[in-house]
Amino acid sequence: MRAARFHGPGDLRVEEVPDPRPGPGDVLVQIDVALTDGTDLKAFRRGHPLLLSKLPSLFGHEFCGTEVATGRRVVAANSAPCRTCAACARDEEAQCENLLPLLNGAYAELLVVPARIAGANLLPVPRSLASEVAALVEPLACCLHGVERAEVRAGQTVAVLGAGPIGLMLCACIADAGARPVLVGGRAQRRALGPDFGAEPGDGAGADVAIEATGTAKGWRDAVALLRRGGTAVAFSGLPSRTEVPLDARRIHYEELTVRGAFHHTPRTVRAALTFLASGARPWEKLLTHEISLEGLPALFADPPEGYLKAIVRP
Repeated sequence: MRAARFHGPGDLRVEEVPDPRPGPGDVLVQIDVALTDGTDLKAFRRGHPLLLSKLPSLFGHEFCGTEVATGRRVVAANSAPCRTCAACARDEEAQCENLLPLLNGAYAELLVVPARIAGANLLPVPRSLASEVAALVEPLACCLHGVERAEVRAGQTVAVLGAGPIGLMLCACIADAGARPVLVGGRAQRRALGPDFGAEPGDGAGADVAIEATGTAKGWRDAVALLRRGGTAVAFSGLPSRTEVPLDARRIHYEELTVRGAFHHTPRTVRAALTFLASGARPWEKLLTHEISLEGLPALFADPPEGYLKAIVRP
């Protein structure tokens, strides 16, 4: 089969590789569409200690495809909790001690979904839902988990820092929770999409909650700085290992601010994300700005085009 393989930072090659062979309980999927995302772009540029630990490595994790054995359309998340470790026993499935290895290899013609993921996070796609939109299920599930971590309540004002696909999906989740998302920063072209996802542009000052989706240390600092007394900041984006972010200790202490992280997804948010996508509540397709073949993927990552948010990749 043809697949994109990562050989090192900036070195992504479309190559012929052996067809994958499913083991007991595994599910073989023919990829209909895969989607690019910000994590993959960062990994292309600098590598990734978890996703791309062995080189060369298959690449990509957002997809919709056809289960070879049954012919049904399916999506899958890129992990599943073990449900036996201490974290799972505490109902902290996103912190499962056995999440690794994460599923990778959607930029290919075929993909094997391991048995544990197939049992918990492989879902049939409703007939009415386009494959391209269904493939958004994993990042949207992460956004739903992030909003849960923020403990967003109806009527609150929630600042979202970053107007990329994740920021816009976070706004949709916040609005669905009955709160008021305010989209802070980002390019004007991206901010213009805010109303489609329930948000209004603004500076976010005095927010009840601030969710950072910029992927920068400055974004983390700004999220805390925007909060009202007693507010909550959520660090949604990951930063490189050993990154240190100075925060205003006086405000955190005297103004009783809460600062917490949000990572990954859970089986419940994966299912909720698929339902949200199928509802048609938001114009999810506006997040998909480009379409390329598998062979066009290295060039897109090397030099993302003007107006790029996410690309549909057709093997």
